[in-house]
Amino acid sequence: MANTPSTPIPRIGIPGIGIIGFGEVGSSFARGLIAAGADDIVAYDAPPGPTERRLALRRADELGLALAFDPAALADRDILISSVTQDAADNAAATVAPHVAADAIYADVNSLSPEVKAAVGGRLDAVPGRFVDVAIMGAPASDLHRVPLLAAGRRAEELAARLAPFGTGIRVVGSEPGRAAAVKILRSILTKGLETLLVEALTAARRHGVEAEVLGGFLELFERRPALDFVEFLVRSDTVHSGRRALEAAQSADTVAAVGLEPAMSRAVAARLSQLAGLGLKERLGGVPPATLSDAVTLFDEALGRRHPTEQRHGIEHPQN
Repeated sequence: MANTPSTPIPRIGIPGIGIIGFGEVGSSFARGLIAAGADDIVAYDAPPGPTERRLALRRADELGLALAFDPAALADRDILISSVTQDAADNAAATVAPHVAADAIYADVNSLSPEVKAAVGGRLDAVPGRFVDVAIMGAPASDLHRVPLLAAGRRAEELAARLAPFGTGIRVVGSEPGRAAAVKILRSILTKGLETLLVEALTAARRHGVEAEVLGGFLELFERRPALDFVEFLVRSDTVHSGRRALEAAQSADTVAAVGLEPAMSRAVAARLSQLAGLGLKERLGGVPPATLSDAVTLFDEALGRRHPTEQRHGIEHPQN
């Protein structure tokens, strides 16, 4: 059967790699790959100003790479890794798409929502399947190219296999772009939510003179039982105790406000707990939590209902990275 652009053939041997965006993430990947033996790397960037241009050139010079400012330099690359800022991901894909070889893999590692990641992939639709959604699950600045990665797409397995000789660990989570992004972006609710709760709570605790005691008591919660057991306890018990916890969270918000700090996170916690209490799960369950974490999440999933996506506009500005 004759080969067509819609059925790309992977090239063999050591891949030629293109890095799109030579900021901290892109240069960290390049640094690690070079140290691991990747000797055919081309970096491309479109700096928004002279300061960014000088910084990108300095990074490239330190690694002994020629930094291109013309996307045509990527035309012979086997694997392209897009690591631009979040707001530039779509434009980068559109700019580079005409220069991407038919059998190349375009891996987008930017932190985007599943919907946006899929839309970025649409820029590469001229050859179905060459776009791979990649999610970074750690810190490239410290772990370089060995940072944990998730990948989703029709050629995700091929991407993982071709980069494996350099020590890059990619776990494939599906064949549809957006799945890896969903894992990353939803996990971010937990990590970013926890960090902002910590900032608010510890700042208020310092003003109350009890910072060490609050932090110590919080850490003890994680030391008493395994992490998964603790998560199961919190979510399962929330089905029947959210009302009481909502009252306590409201008191927490008042305590934060009492020392002149806006209790944004505390009030949000109290409001969500109050909403959960109004679902009627305590009465439905007879005051007894469900047996498993999965059962509890199923109950919340059913009871919380669904909003139409067009209603879910939060008005949050997206800062530059």
